[in-house]
Amino acid sequence: MTILLQWLVEHAWAFYALCAVGAIIYVLRALAAQRERRLALFTLERETATATVIKSWAIVLVFIAIGVVIFVGTAFILPNLSVGGLGTPTTTPTLSAGVEPFTPAVTPTPSPTLGLVVPTVVPTTTVALAASLAPPEPTESPTPAPTDTPEIILSGEVYVRFGDFAELVGYNLPAAEFRTAQPLLLTLYWRGLQGTSPANYLVFTHLLSQDGRLIAQHDGPPASGTRPISSWTPGETIADPHPMTFYDTTYTGPANIAVGLYDPVTGRVVTETGRDSVVLPLTINIIP
Repeated sequence: MTILLQWLVEHAWAFYALCAVGAIIYVLRALAAQRERRLALFTLERETATATVIKSWAIVLVFIAIGVVIFVGTAFILPNLSVGGLGTPTTTPTLSAGVEPFTPAVTPTPSPTLGLVVPTVVPTTTVALAASLAPPEPTESPTPAPTDTPEIILSGEVYVRFGDFAELVGYNLPAAEFRTAQPLLLTLYWRGLQGTSPANYLVFTHLLSQDGRLIAQHDGPPASGTRPISSWTPGETIADPHPMTFYDTTYTGPANIAVGLYDPVTGRVVTETGRDSVVLPLTINIIP
């Protein structure tokens, strides 16, 4: 239903054209019937021509009314709907976006009348403010032990379009060095475009050595199958994690990551650059 409404909005001109052609045809029929009525010599011919004139003008009015309804619907009604992303989506804070929800803290206080303990709701922001204003208690903090090099988080932006329905906008890795004993977790960030995907494509992520050998891989639908491409709305950003499993556990050295979309039947989707995959602009190191 959502795809149908979006198609109606984008192709409203076709309905205007059909209504205009239909109206013109029946206007010509009405004019021809009026001419036949003027030239008719018999009452039956004149009545038939009159009925044709009335019917033709009525159909002309119907075509005009259909065009007006389509214009009002596409210009004023459908853009204000929030179904399927036709309207402006409302942005709400989520935990994944780094926004913590407000949770009140409950503090029991004694009731002055019945001697019961009545919980009093105190906002957590007030508790946090009071804790920050209170003088710190002297504590003996242990000297931190020396650690290795801190973990590096790799992230970046890409902005590569796949057709007119999806755009790879960014990526995220938890570190710059990995061991083959555990999966390499890669998070991709996609953005929905105005077009409609012809299929629910799968995402492939390949870890390649410098000579092009496949070291690790993970293929699957976006967001572990919870967000197929057909459900993306224009402008929406989708987080897509991919735990890449190592096939060659003996490899060590630099490696690159290639990302793309494919369908098991039709094959890979070509990007705006003419290639069937995107090599992320980073180099990671595989250690023993």
